[in-house]
Amino acid sequence: MVRVFILAIVILTSLFAACHSGKPHPVARSYDAFLYPEDLQGVVPIGITGDDSTQLAQAYIEQWLRQQALLYHAQRNININTERLDRQVEEYKNGLIVYEYEQALVSQKLDTVVTDEEIGEYYGTRKELFLLKQPILKVSYIKLRPDAPELDRVQRWFLSTDFKDQDLLEKYCSMYSPQYVLYDTSWHYVNELVNKIPLSRIGEDNYGQTGRIFEIIENNELYLIILHDSKFRDTRSPLSLVHDNIRNLILNKRKIDLIAQMQKSIVDDARKKNNIEIYN
Repeated sequence: MVRVFILAIVILTSLFAACHSGKPHPVARSYDAFLYPEDLQGVVPIGITGDDSTQLAQAYIEQWLRQQALLYHAQRNININTERLDRQVEEYKNGLIVYEYEQALVSQKLDTVVTDEEIGEYYGTRKELFLLKQPILKVSYIKLRPDAPELDRVQRWFLSTDFKDQDLLEKYCSMYSPQYVLYDTSWHYVNELVNKIPLSRIGEDNYGQTGRIFEIIENNELYLIILHDSKFRDTRSPLSLVHDNIRNLILNKRKIDLIAQMQKSIVDDARKKNNIEIYN
């Protein structure tokens, strides 16, 4: 806290001295490099004040000191090809400028509307892209204590399609179950479910046994599990499971095509107007 307070005084004193003497007073030094108050402008976001702003400034100064010290020793201990380094810096800067332009173009021009028909067509023509790497399940489960009351009735309700039985089961679970999922129609990857229920006790060979209750006791907890549907590895993933992924693939393809079209248009126009040429 004392160090932060001292740092704040140093920064304020430097700013005050710079304003009244006309000569910038450094905030920090590393060998023959100096950090001035104006170098700290923009380091602290607008709206950050007090100790938080001072700590951000302190962190920046510490980082600057560390970088400058390393730079000093690096420059004196290795032979640097400055021409190659300057060329790399220029190429990197140019790449960043072009990238910013491409992102602005994408933001302005990219059509982000992807219809269900387009997604369905993509899914239908690229079957090899959507093979499952692991099983997926539609599952309902109830977690209970082994001595929970009326377990026979609970199992009957759990298998029932009658609305009244389902309502009774919902009320029962709200009273006695710390964790339950009823009537879920979504697909789930097995590696997501194993953290919630003991699927390993069922075994992958039994995933095809849908519509029955698996009763498993583990860690003094009773699990009632129903597998409603299952699909195995190397079979085709349901469209509902990969819908959002396909949308992103379509948008990414559009983005790549838009940038390629822009690049070709600019280069073709430059050639047409003799703004670019190769000399013999």
